[in-house]
Amino acid sequence: MKMLFLDIVWPLYLADGSLIHRHELVSNLAKLGNEIHIFTTDSSTLSNLDNIRCHYICPGSLLTLTLNYFRSSAGLVGSETFDVLYTRNPNFGFLAGFFCKSRCKTLVYELNGIPEDESSLIKSRCSEEKSLKEEQMVNLSRYFSSAKASLKVSVLKKALGFSDKVIAVTPGIKANLESSYNIPGEKITVVSNGANTSLFKPLEQEACRKELGLDAETPYICFVGNLAPWQGVEYLVKAASSILSRSPECRFLIVGDGVMKEELLNLSKELGVADRFVFTGVVSYDRVPVYINASDICAAPFILARNAKIGLSPLKLYEYMACGKPVVASAISGVDDVLKASEGGIPVPPENPEALADAISKLLDNRELRAKLGSKGLSHVTENYSWYSVAKQVDGVCKSGLKG
Repeated sequence: MKMLFLDIVWPLYLADGSLIHRHELVSNLAKLGNEIHIFTTDSSTLSNLDNIRCHYICPGSLLTLTLNYFRSSAGLVGSETFDVLYTRNPNFGFLAGFFCKSRCKTLVYELNGIPEDESSLIKSRCSEEKSLKEEQMVNLSRYFSSAKASLKVSVLKKALGFSDKVIAVTPGIKANLESSYNIPGEKITVVSNGANTSLFKPLEQEACRKELGLDAETPYICFVGNLAPWQGVEYLVKAASSILSRSPECRFLIVGDGVMKEELLNLSKELGVADRFVFTGVVSYDRVPVYINASDICAAPFILARNAKIGLSPLKLYEYMACGKPVVASAISGVDDVLKASEGGIPVPPENPEALADAISKLLDNRELRAKLGSKGLSHVTENYSWYSVAKQVDGVCKSGLKG
């Protein structure tokens, strides 16, 4: 198939979930023999792969970049035809429905979350400690924020309506699209996220610790990901005192950055555990496996808000397991299912630092259990959640759209 990926594929220098998803999906769809056309500000990361055609966009300000992107995409669509137009962006899906339908045989839209839920959660968490004056300014802008949110929903509905096929990464997202957006269930296919099992694999722990300058004997608990409100990292910070009372020598690695970083730093200071936490900040994608393999236990303490509604298919869960590490994670749909099916970790009640601490402490006290869970998780992810297997499912959805 000749496919146009109608979204900007940014340079993969950050361990950001959406960037990782785009790169892995594009590269693996190309491995299946598809001719993939992408737009990027840096063609070097994918241009060396067979079947990928990179269309370079000159970087600049957001406005300049957007204008350059629309100019380039309009020129390409005007000069070539495609079997499949694939997008994850509601704005591009909306515009494609109006201007590109005659230039492609099928339009596929992928949805990884409910945008209005994520936006409202970030806004609520980031505005909790505003001053009175700031709060007044917030109140003045609420009308405009509400109007903007309504516009986003309208654009998404149009993009979904224009699409011939819709891919949702969780059954919860599919159910929400059916109930809230009136998208027919037969139009939606659930395809989970995955892990790059060539990059994320077991590595020798001592060598990884030496590379990172970490102590060879200290137990490390690791979290990897965007420090966003729905990740629940504050519950790991709150669990630290209890864990340290039983294993005073352990340390915590928080790998990533995000809007919650300052709040998490302040919380660790308030609770007197700041010296036991290492906040790495931004880490490149190819370095993340080193941090995971340097650790003994990996955590994914997701909160209920947003996550319970749509379920989860978190990259971090698959990447932890692909490295052979035992996982302690919130028992939320999509996470709980994988932990139980794989027997690769311990599910705990969400937003419960005591339960989180108990599960982590149980693993810290039992090396054999850690090894057993890690081995089972590794086998399960390797067999079921590689990005190659994800791409094969997406490939099937696209081909079914052509047949329809």
